[in-house]
Amino acid sequence: MTGKGYPTLSRREMLKLTGGAVLGTALSACGKRSASNDRTVVLMTAMGEPKDRAIGHLVAEFEQRHPRIHIEHNPVPWDQSHSKLLTMIAGGTPPDLLTTTGQWMAEFRAMGALENLKPWYQAWEHKDAWTPVAIQSGQIATAIEGENVYGFPIEASIRCMYYRRDWFDELGLKPAATRQEWRRVCERMTSPQKKRYGYAFRGARGGFWSWWAMAEEFAGTNEWFAEDSRCIINSPEHVKGLEFWNALYQDRLVPEDSLNWGYTELVQAFWSGVCGCCEQDTEVVGTCLEHGMDETTLLTAPMPAGPKARVGGVGVWFMSMASGSKQKDAAWEVMSWLQAPDQIVRYCKEVGMIPPVKQGMADPSFGQGFYKPFMEMANDPTLLLDWTPAYLPEMAEFVEVRTMEEQQKMLLKRQTPQETLDRLADFIQKAQKRYVERHGPNTPRPPKRA
Repeated sequence: MTGKGYPTLSRREMLKLTGGAVLGTALSACGKRSASNDRTVVLMTAMGEPKDRAIGHLVAEFEQRHPRIHIEHNPVPWDQSHSKLLTMIAGGTPPDLLTTTGQWMAEFRAMGALENLKPWYQAWEHKDAWTPVAIQSGQIATAIEGENVYGFPIEASIRCMYYRRDWFDELGLKPAATRQEWRRVCERMTSPQKKRYGYAFRGARGGFWSWWAMAEEFAGTNEWFAEDSRCIINSPEHVKGLEFWNALYQDRLVPEDSLNWGYTELVQAFWSGVCGCCEQDTEVVGTCLEHGMDETTLLTAPMPAGPKARVGGVGVWFMSMASGSKQKDAAWEVMSWLQAPDQIVRYCKEVGMIPPVKQGMADPSFGQGFYKPFMEMANDPTLLLDWTPAYLPEMAEFVEVRTMEEQQKMLLKRQTPQETLDRLADFIQKAQKRYVERHGPNTPRPPKRA
């Protein structure tokens, strides 16, 4: 057992998780060390090219300032990162430092893969630097548990709407305040004859983050379980939210091939002028500007409110230390410098993300222009924060695999929205039952609304 009663998975179990991957084969240079320098720290990041590049800039600066330590920085494409990390951990060759999303944290902790940073953190001069949102997100993800710390926030994100300002000017539209208004905006922007569609739809991997927010908007709650641990995500109200999302596809307010779209495809469809709007994090501002959009073609706005709530999809990336690292003191020296407020603020400015440190929230450059709606939402105390039971090790499989399988069956009319949520609720109910049997009924709950 590791941490707070988390089981360590056997090599045989890990082979099942990774699809029988051949662990003896090196998948990347991440597990390799320089024979001439035993102070080499391997850092694996999987945050997308612009963010990995920004971290690379900090890595180069660290090496100039600290010539005793070499950082082997290995960026990995997002779509490959989860399975690659699982295989490396199972094979005993994890990177010393790694970036992880909130939905992976409980899974990696259950494997005993992450080091408890408490001894270093308690003596760290910047331990009080994080914002309340970052701390709350860390607690939700189980990166922060009491005095135990398994990951430091790198960036915070919250979703807002992106609209084509040129289409709005042409059609006399304005940002929608409610979901029903937003649906009408999508209808007005859709013109198959012009090869224009209202919404950049994410029908494949990651689509869960769009339709789950809508389900919460219609249900007015971010709870997944009743007091008796009964899963409630298939309630009639949640089903209405999923029906709303499904209807966007069935009514062809989105391109037909968006059934297979992930993040890259939907963002490209927006900036290229195929779709009139999408919801995304702040990082997409930079992508749009890089592809020629400006104040005449791009507009950002707060998310529309559903019938019972306006939902803020707050997400946080973390940096963690592998428990299998052989260079923990050197890894901490690297991590503590990269995670210091000065470096975090510079990183967030470069990639256009919300800083998870108080120092950054006071910086006026984060609350202007295209970024203003994001900061407004991040500071809105009435927002219903998007929440998932990240303490369940099965959540990574749920988000990465199960939701995509079930939502695509629904989009192809092989099952109804009710049947879709019934199947997903059954999966989560079983995961919750296993957790309660092991840890007791007092499971984490979402934060209360203001």
